[in-house]
Amino acid sequence: MIKLNFVIKFIIAFLFLSNSAVSQTIKKIKTIIVDAGHGGKDFGARGAYEGGLNSNEKDITLQISNKLVAELQKQLPDVKIIPTRTTDIYQNPREKATIANENKGDLFICIHADAVKLQTGRRQTGYHQETRYHVKYAGKGRKRKKTSTPYTVTVPTYEYYKIGSQRSGTSIWLFAAHKTSDKLKAVMDNEDIQIGSGADSAYNDIDFDTPEGRIRAKIYADRYQKKSIKLATMVDEEIDKTDRPALGLNQRQKGIWVLQATNMPAILIETGFITNHDDERYLNSEKGQQELAETIARAVKKYKDEIDHTLPAPIQKIIDYPTNTPEKYADRTKNILKRIDLNQPDFKVDLYDDGDVDGDIVSVYYNGKAVLTNIKLTDQPITLNLSLDPDKTENELLIYAENEGDIPPNTALMVVTEGNTRTEVRVISDTKKNGVILFTKK
Repeated sequence: MIKLNFVIKFIIAFLFLSNSAVSQTIKKIKTIIVDAGHGGKDFGARGAYEGGLNSNEKDITLQISNKLVAELQKQLPDVKIIPTRTTDIYQNPREKATIANENKGDLFICIHADAVKLQTGRRQTGYHQETRYHVKYAGKGRKRKKTSTPYTVTVPTYEYYKIGSQRSGTSIWLFAAHKTSDKLKAVMDNEDIQIGSGADSAYNDIDFDTPEGRIRAKIYADRYQKKSIKLATMVDEEIDKTDRPALGLNQRQKGIWVLQATNMPAILIETGFITNHDDERYLNSEKGQQELAETIARAVKKYKDEIDHTLPAPIQKIIDYPTNTPEKYADRTKNILKRIDLNQPDFKVDLYDDGDVDGDIVSVYYNGKAVLTNIKLTDQPITLNLSLDPDKTENELLIYAENEGDIPPNTALMVVTEGNTRTEVRVISDTKKNGVILFTKK
């Protein structure tokens, strides 16, 4: 028996060390997707103000994107750089996201140009003659008659024109919105900024009011948002080193669909204001386009260097305990995360990986009995249909971390559904504590 235990421990130790070595393999950035916003029938914004170049956003984004692709290929020769388009063609946001996802991109960079709603001005250009009429009425009732006498007056002649905006600078936009930088917020009070104007305005806003929209938003945000913010911050810092105004990181009050639909960190760069005299000329110039391409590429290279040399923490090897010892969770403390009062005895629990899908594996116990064993969490729900035990004051759902994934700790998103009521709980567990949710009958 002693010899057998020694062998078992040796095997477990070997697997643990082997798995740790694998888990520390550097996850390098191998593919970057560059998207030129708009295109084809979708012109995007236009510099249609007096004295403007009347240029179209779709053309500017294509020219900058093509230069960015070339610059990334130059600075990152070992990385595959894939543009969504290289010519003036129309693609809806779903097509762009499909290109990014099917090519298994590690980064998605979307190039746009900003705009504001233009104000209308007028000025006098001369005078012209205008015929008007004196109207008189004579008589009463049915015999009442109208008499019109023409006369000529001289009046000013006006012409109307669109006034270019004062706003200029480069801003970075992220998926899902709850924060806008102070730099841009001040501008929004005075000017109607049109982010993503064109045929696919805002690149299809996401409805966060639906349960599905909220869940998708949370999963995306937890999985990719930190990396997106890191990349966006680096781009903004590089922009700030140039003569360009850097307007910071921003998030829309409604989500930008193409950023959420790409299964990777993603940012949208509003390179400048096409409705501003100086910005429009900068965006249309070879010098401006090349400077933007080089600036963005430097930030991407900096981001890649940092990500490629960051080792994930080692994870523990899963040990399959005998099924006749469901109380294995007893050696860890219980961390009560939430108490949920239910009106009905039956309810549903959906479990997702919360954050990066990094190999988190759990076992689930309900009132001390195993209902799931060694289940890997993903972005697809694992569903449990449960009922309250009428003999218990509190019903305990316990999440036992079988490992901590590539990015500790083990995190799960739990969505509890009772009738039309939904409750979301972020469950954290590790080698020292179990995540516990208590259910009680109202």
